[in-house]
Formats: sequence, structure tokens, C-alpha cells
Amino acid sequence: MAQTPIILDPPPGTMDGVNILDDNTAIVQLRAPGKSYVHLRGDFNNFVINNSSLMRKSTDGNLHWMQLNNLDPDVQYRYHFLCDGNLEIGDPYGTLVLDPWEDQYISAATYPDMPSYPTGQAYWQQTVFQTVEPEFGWTDQNFQRPPSDRLIIYETLVRDFDETQTFQDVIDRLDYLQYMGFNAIELMPVSEFEGNLSWGYNPNYRFAVDKFYGTKEKLKELVNECHNRGIAVILDIVPNHGYGTDPLARLYLDGDGSIAANNPWFNETARHPFSPGYDYDHGDPWTKEFWKRVFDFWIDEFHVDGYRVDLSKGLTQTNSGSNVGYWSQYDQSRVDILFDYGNHIWNNHPGSYVILEHLGSDDEEMVLANGGFMLWGKMTQQYTESAMGYDGDINYGSWQNRGWNWPNLVTYAESHDEERAAFSLTSFGNASGDYDTKQEATAMDRLEMMHAFLLAIPGPKMMWNWGELGYQISIFDCLNGTFEEGCKLNEKPAPWEDLENEHRVGLAKTIAALNHLKKTQPVFGTYDFNVDGSGKGKRIHLYSPDQNAVLVGNFDVIPMDIVPGFPYTGTWYDHFTGEEIAVNDLGNAWYLQPGEWRLLLDTPLPTPDTDGSTPIVTNVGCMDEAAQNYDPSAEADSGTCMYVTTLELGLDGVEASPLGVHVAGSFQGWNPGGTTMELGEDGLYRASFVAVQGDMVQYKFINGNDWGQDEGVPAECGAPNGFGGFNRELTVGSADAVVPAVCFGTCESCGGTITPAGCADGDCCGEGTVWDIVSGTCVADGSVASDCPEDLNGDGAVSVSDVLQMLGAFGDVCE
Repeated sequence: MAQTPIILDPPPGTMDGVNILDDNTAIVQLRAPGKSYVHLRGDFNNFVINNSSLMRKSTDGNLHWMQLNNLDPDVQYRYHFLCDGNLEIGDPYGTLVLDPWEDQYISAATYPDMPSYPTGQAYWQQTVFQTVEPEFGWTDQNFQRPPSDRLIIYETLVRDFDETQTFQDVIDRLDYLQYMGFNAIELMPVSEFEGNLSWGYNPNYRFAVDKFYGTKEKLKELVNECHNRGIAVILDIVPNHGYGTDPLARLYLDGDGSIAANNPWFNETARHPFSPGYDYDHGDPWTKEFWKRVFDFWIDEFHVDGYRVDLSKGLTQTNSGSNVGYWSQYDQSRVDILFDYGNHIWNNHPGSYVILEHLGSDDEEMVLANGGFMLWGKMTQQYTESAMGYDGDINYGSWQNRGWNWPNLVTYAESHDEERAAFSLTSFGNASGDYDTKQEATAMDRLEMMHAFLLAIPGPKMMWNWGELGYQISIFDCLNGTFEEGCKLNEKPAPWEDLENEHRVGLAKTIAALNHLKKTQPVFGTYDFNVDGSGKGKRIHLYSPDQNAVLVGNFDVIPMDIVPGFPYTGTWYDHFTGEEIAVNDLGNAWYLQPGEWRLLLDTPLPTPDTDGSTPIVTNVGCMDEAAQNYDPSAEADSGTCMYVTTLELGLDGVEASPLGVHVAGSFQGWNPGGTTMELGEDGLYRASFVAVQGDMVQYKFINGNDWGQDEGVPAECGAPNGFGGFNRELTVGSADAVVPAVCFGTCESCGGTITPAGCADGDCCGEGTVWDIVSGTCVADGSVASDCPEDLNGDGAVSVSDVLQMLGAFGDVCE
């Protein structure tokens, strides 16, 4: 066996892993300091071990590399590294892994044409590369990530989601998830992990899709199909630890299987008491380089929209040993590590979500949240106890009640890690007389109330898969009549037969209606709200200039009087019954039965279908022929019709930059030079985008093509951007529309009119709607006057001020 490598540095810019130079040439590089020699064995050299397989070694001894020539672009090449003649590992950067122990259990239907394992040539996991891979046909160019404060996340484990345990199962249920109103899916880890039937938190190869779920093309298809439905995809990622088959760990292990002192990427002993497996050293620059490549890879290659960072509190080099209290204290080194990763992601992929499973101290979480991270907000006990009819204080489920500046708390009642609320409710719920929360119908009603008080609080929210159906198999159920901690990770049966259960369908429909409100109605994104959630009579009040809402519920098992706390007298509407209610006395108490809850708004909206006796229609789509994504096969409207919105800008004396005028926003990933505004003959700059009706879009204009040349949006016409400033904001309507021209950096209109071109004839509004000059939007015909005729204030012009004066004096219509 050749053991004396040629000492030569790799070409500049060569990265660890496979570097494709052209269709027939690649350089493969392994970083392995301290290894005397490394052989690269694979199909390209018939797995030989001789001088031809011996990799060159860099002058500093850290890198081993080899250039491969005359490669066939149609061939998938299997390969591994053999270090110092006795240690075989796959490529840490490999994107396809062949496993000699587990692949036999993966069906051809799940992974067609899987490369065979090179039996007789290897004994450990192999990686695979191809110089020219088939291009995936992405069609998600118009996808706009939902605003982070409007996220309704559906956390799911592909393994248990449906019968065949594949990405295809999730694809097949996307119409259902779209109907349910979820605008983000959070996939538990899908990168290669040990075994097949795992939750995925024992990962090894961080750039490879686990084949048990399907091919990488199938994962791309899942992301693409989600995006085409307005659904973001968030990956659960595990940077805290690795396990024995992690190639970076395996490179440097002692004889007893523990991390060796010379391992550059891992700590010899974990720095905190809750680290499973081997603990990554995130203070090491090589570790940081590796993980930044991981974070870039899944966004670039798979178009995912961000990450849920598992066990983020473990990313520290402060050694707390077994002291949980010390580990949970504020740790500036941990904060610095997380911001280093977060800023890398945001700088390279603006608008990406980064959600931390931190569950840390209040002061540390506040710093992270105010800096742009979202954080898991575990409220399982509080919401479940409330639903069961006991004392549960949900006030801490509000980001404002935690003292944060921005709505970055992902509150949840259930997650993959917690007991199922429906199991606790139907097993241990409270009762009084004939009213028993353990009975199925009553339990589902109370889960409706629980979810109303979860989803109504402004800010992002998360649900565990099947929670919308009241999944009541315990997380600890061994499915043999026993309950054990050791059964927590076991497979659990999917409950899709519950779509035939009247009570559970009613729950699902109610949650879908709540999700729709949260995504589309302005008051559910307000910063002006309060949560009164400590007693059994709970209330949430939401206030905004355009809409107000009051949610009141009796979580007790006996009737109670409760004052709803309306902000003003007048007409209110029960959203779920359609009842119109005249409120004359703000101090009047309502008598609510146990489990009764009411959601009141001061704007009338269509009454949603919550009838559990009729099936959920999942063949949904856009039914508006005028929309960009009209679906003639749809049986029900999905509320996801997409329309063209055109933005207009006047510079009004400001000199245009020679770099051009641009607009950046949530609709295009906040790329300051990505969307050019075209100058029209009328002196206005215009740019258009396509988005889903009801989407809240934030944007700002750029006089140039980079940050620092962006406008300062005044507070009076802006929405908080989460970093102390303001962006412009609009809600996409139900027709193609032109937003009236504004002047750069001001709230003032430009171009002499606030009415878009063509709106005098109704051309910019959809059928049955007209342009309302007061609100600056298309509204239902008849809800705004067509001929408010006169100069009421005597200023010589009929304008908005005349309309407002007339409305204040005479009511809500012009006649």
C-alpha cells in the first residue's frame, strides 16, 4: 500500500468535498490534519489501493486532495476515503450515502434506481457523486415567503405522516394542508441519519437526504409544490451533536469510541448536560466554516426557507458540566455563536427564517428575539391544563408579555416532543355533573377553544401534525397496552380515518377558519393587543385602526359570567355564527356555558364552514379566471389566487442613481438590486410582482442597487421592520391593482393623483368592486359612494378631506 503522498497544495479556491471543474473533471478534497496518508477509492479507479489512489497532501498537512479526469457525466461514482490504511469514511460533504446495513429495507418505490453498495470493495458507508446531475424544473419563482409574524407552522415527521413514510405522502396531502391554512411546514430532520426509523436527531451526513424518505429530487418536488401553494418549508437541523457514523467524528475517535483530543470539530466532553452523542465545538473556525456551508446548501440547493435549530442552547463553549442551572444562565459566548450563524444566513439569504429551540433564560431569549431570531415558545402545560378545565395561565404565550420588541415567539401547545393535548384531555380532563371534558365531543369542542386562544395571539404559531384532528395516541404509547418513556420515539399510526369523524372534522374546520383569519385580517397582526389568560375566564383583545377583535372563553367546567371588554359600543359580529350583536353597555357581563367561546369582530366577514357532518374538500385551488393561477379543476376556492400588484414611485426632485431605481421586499427576498423599477413617460418608476390575495407585503424603494441607498420610511406610513425602522406595507387584494405613486422617503403622494391609472373607469378593480379613494384599495361596489359631489371645505377642490368631512357628518355612504 502506497504511504508517501506527494506534497502539493490544491488549486486556489478548492473546497472540502467534491469540486466539479467540468463535465469530465473533478477535484475531491478531505480535510484530515494529522493523517499521514489518505487513499481515494471509488468506481473511477475500481477501488484500487496503490499509487494511483494515493491523494496529494497540502504543505501544511491539513488537506488531502486528488483530481479525477476522464469522468463520465452520466455515471454515479461511489467512493470513500481510506485514512492511514485502516479507517474508512464517506465524504462529510457527500450528497448521497449508501449504507451497507440499512439500504436493504428501502423499497424501489421509495428510491428508484438506487446505486448498489460496492460489496467486497468497502465495509463502511459510501458517498456518491455525478459531474452532471439532472436539472430540477423549479416553478416557484413567484413564491413569497409569508411574513414571519403571520407564520402558522405545521411540524411533521415524514416517517409517521402517512402509510408509505415518504416525501410523496406529504406531497399527496398538500391540498389538505393548504385547505387547513398552514403557510409553513417544518420537517423534522431529513438529512441522512443513523438507521431508518428515527426522528432524525441522530444525523451523520449533513448534505445528504435520507433515502428512507425518498430521493433528493422528491424533496425538491415537495418544496416546489409547497411554494406553489404559498407554503414555506422550514428544515429542522441539528448542529449541536453528531453520532458515531458522523465522518467528522469518526476521523478522530479514541479506542473506546470517545472523541479524541485532536479532533478539530468536536469537544472531547460535552460542554453542557443535555448533549446527546458527540458535542460539536462551535468555537472552532473549521466547525463554523462547515456549518455555514450546511446552512447555505439546503437553501441554495433545495430552496428551503429557513431552519429550526435543534437544541440551540447547546451551541456554547462555556462548560457547565452537569449543572443545568448554570447552563441555562445568560451566556454571551453562545449568543455570539448564534448571531455569527444567523447573520451569515441573513446576509446570504435575506428573509430566511431562523427559529431556535432555545428554551433558555428570559434575558438571553430577549436578546436573540430582538436581534431577529424566532424562538420556540413552549406552552404545552398551560394550554393543555386550560383545555382540561384546570388552571392554566397562557399569558406567557405572548411575545409582548415577555418584554420582547418584536413578534418572534413561535408559541405552541403541542410539538413532536410533548404529550398530545387530546390524550391528556380525554384521559385526565375535569368534569362537573353531566359536563365531562373527557367525552370525545366535548373534548374536541374544548380543543377548538384552546386553538382559538393560541392562534389569536399575534405572532407566529406552530402545531404538531394531526393536532388539527385531536390526535389522542399518547407519545409514550407502546401500542401494546403499555406506556413507557422508551416508546416515545416509536412509530405512531396516522389518524387519517378521523376525517370521517364528525367531531374531529369540526375541529379541523374551525382551526382552518382561525388560520385564514390570522393570515388575512389586519388585526391579527397588530402590535396593540392584550391577553387576559390567567383565570378560567380568558380574554384576548386586538386593536388596529381598521379592525378590532374580542375573544372570550369559559375554560371552566361550570357556567360563568364574564365581561367581554369591548373597546366601544356599537355593532359587533360573531365570526363563527354570523350573529350581529348590538353592544350598548361596555360593562355588561355575558353568561357563558362551560367550554363556550366567542370571537367578535367589528367588521362583518363571511361565516366559515365549521360543520363536521360535511367532508373537507381538498381539491381546492384558485377559482378566479382573472387570477394568475386560475385552476379550472378546483372544486372549492383555496383563497390563494395570485394577482399582479404594480408599485409606483416618484422621485420628486431627488436625482436618480446611475445604478438604477429598485424596490426590495418580502415578495423577492429583500434583494436590493433584484427588482428594477422602469421609468415611464409620466416620470414615475414602476415595478410589478405577483402574490397571493391577502398576503401582507412589506417593501421599500432603493435609489441605487444596495442597502444604504434605501429610503427611510416614515413611521406614520410604515410598518415596523423588526430592526427599529419601518417598511412600506400593503395587503394584496382580490384583483390586479396599481398602488398609487408615493414620493421617495415620504408618505406623500406623487404624480398628482392618488387614484391609479384606469381606476376612474373601474379598470384596475375586479368585477363587483370599485376604487375607494379614502382607503386606497378596491372595495365592494356599493360600499363606497360613486358620486360624492361637492367641495365641502371650500378649498376649491373635491378631495379626500371633503369625503372625510361628509362621512363624519352623514354616515357611511355618499348619496
